[in-house]
Amino acid sequence: MVDKAVIAEIGSSNLRCVVATTHDNFNTLKLVADRPNLYSGHFSLNFNSFTKKDLSHGAWEIVTDLQKKERSELIEKMNQAVSKGEVLTDLQEIYQAALDGNADLLIVHQNFTQPVKMKDERTFDLAENASETGVIDDITSTIAWEVINKNGKAIFTSQDEIKNLGNIALKTRY
Repeated sequence: MVDKAVIAEIGSSNLRCVVATTHDNFNTLKLVADRPNLYSGHFSLNFNSFTKKDLSHGAWEIVTDLQKKERSELIEKMNQAVSKGEVLTDLQEIYQAALDGNADLLIVHQNFTQPVKMKDERTFDLAENASETGVIDDITSTIAWEVINKNGKAIFTSQDEIKNLGNIALKTRY
């Protein structure tokens, strides 16, 4: 019954669910669920006495662990693509590949920003001052939008595993 309600709420989206329950109940839920991959994880709490904060804290721990794991897997995928010549690290080349729909995976270090001044639709000069007239304060946001808009994946991470490739890297499709 719970599974049916979750599916009705989530519909056909890619959203996933974290469940507050015991380990045994979670395993049973996954066994009987119509879509067991909906359930990303579970956490237990004192069901006789809990607050909204307890619920959000428990769920947040699961979600952040899952995000870190997924980012690590994507960084590993990026590192494997380097030897195949499928990775770009030059900002101008990354931008153009994103515009062309040749972007499979973009990984940006969370602290990296780069202001630019557009020369035309496909090229830019790096800018020192983000507040200068005609300057885009951070081209990485524009690149990420282009990647996602053309069915690629973009992540921003503070994990330093990406640093061996620089602050930004793009795995190309072809």
